[in-house]
Amino acid sequence: MRRLVKFLVRALAVMVALVLVVVGVRVVNGWRYPSAEGSDPRAIASYDLDQEGMSIEHITGDYLSGFHLVPDEVTRDGVVVTFGGSEGSPDFSRAVSLAELGYEVYALFFFGQENQEAQLQDVPLEFFGEVTDRIEAGSARPGPLTVIGSSKGAELALLLAEQYEQIDNVVLFAPTIHSYQGLVFGQEVPASFTRAGEDVPFLSFRDASLGALAGQLSAMAFNYPISYLATYESVVEGSDPDAIEAAALDPTAVEGGLLVFAGGDDRMWQSATAAQQIQDLNPAAEVHVYPEAGHVFGGTGHAAGLALGGTEQANAEAREDSTRVLTETLTTWHS
Repeated sequence: MRRLVKFLVRALAVMVALVLVVVGVRVVNGWRYPSAEGSDPRAIASYDLDQEGMSIEHITGDYLSGFHLVPDEVTRDGVVVTFGGSEGSPDFSRAVSLAELGYEVYALFFFGQENQEAQLQDVPLEFFGEVTDRIEAGSARPGPLTVIGSSKGAELALLLAEQYEQIDNVVLFAPTIHSYQGLVFGQEVPASFTRAGEDVPFLSFRDASLGALAGQLSAMAFNYPISYLATYESVVEGSDPDAIEAAALDPTAVEGGLLVFAGGDDRMWQSATAAQQIQDLNPAAEVHVYPEAGHVFGGTGHAAGLALGGTEQANAEAREDSTRVLTETLTTWHS
């Protein structure tokens, strides 16, 4: 009995020590990687529509939702459309910067609004028809249509280019070469996007490796920024070849210019690999990979509990250079 008691006491001591270690590491990581509080990117009220030198209107339709930015003096032909990523934003700050340069811009949500899917799932590609209808009804200056998408917005941009011949040019930030499942988790695995009421073929997280999932759980346990890179990589490695082929995006569908930016240290998903695959499939694409930058060209490499990659300096340099390249390219496309 005494031996049993000693064993239980020691086991309890070990368990307490482990708990204290985990709690200690969580506290330290909480200090090292604070989750900065900010405005909800899906909240309309969080966007300042009173910008100098332009008018900004909140627009809605059957599924359409976002902002229409028109400079006081439109100096560029055509229209630019911007999409954010899985955070749910319309990439509003980029839209404002482009409007300041004389572009008419639509900054659009594709989920998260009252007339849309609440979460990133089953987004109907047909909603973009509402955009082309508005443009055809009367833009400030006729000309080309360029779509700019970041992360999941880049996935959306390539899918739209396959379906809408009105899209002349596409710009991708942190792209993918496959369509992945929607970001709603339950018994059923949803598609991110639908076409004519049918799921756009996608790769599922159910095919991710146990090692990748264990890495995520470990990061959660220790309050460390979570990287999804290994998960996305293992999904491709573990999926059936037919499923991979069905979920592949088609960069050759872009009939005009295709401009691609990616960070070589992207910790969210394999955007640098996708950028190279895009160029292999469409040699006319202009691809820029910044080796030390992350998923987002800005910040310290982590945000909101997520590991995004890159150093603060590398991300800032990538942001500066990509902005320069984007500005020069759009000037050529929309002259």
